Amino acid sequence: MTSACRKIAAPNLAEPPNATWSNGLVIGNEVVLSGMTARGGDGRAMGGASVEGQMLAVLDKIQGLVEAAGGGAHNIYKLVVYVTDIGRKDEVNAARAAFFRPHYPCSTLVEVSGLVFPDLLVEVDAFANLAADLRA
Repeated sequence: MTSACRKIAAPNLAEPPNATWSNGLVIGNEVVLSGMTARGGDGRAMGGASVEGQMLAVLDKIQGLVEAAGGGAHNIYKLVVYVTDIGRKDEVNAARAAFFRPHYPCSTLVEVSGLVFPDLLVEVDAFANLAADLRA
């Protein structure tokens, strides 16, 4: 059995004209998002040199895409967080605590040697299910 697949389009998250990826796809009730970074429309990292600030900017982008898919933050059940300095994990935790409410999504935190631009400190893959509600 094949599930319908549609691309997510969020007005504040335009993909580059020649992108060879999708920011997000909806496959059945599943929402799968590409790694989101804090790169702003002006090319600079939103949140500056703060991991917490960048993480919050990324979570806002993720929420915008999930909302464009027909859901909300309460549908996000899994995050994979890539950081350039694992020693700053408390900033990631602070951002998650500020953004989400219990029950929190499952999460993996991994240190990487670098991201696509040197001013980026965090990148997040996210997964949501439109039929799931972590508030329940």
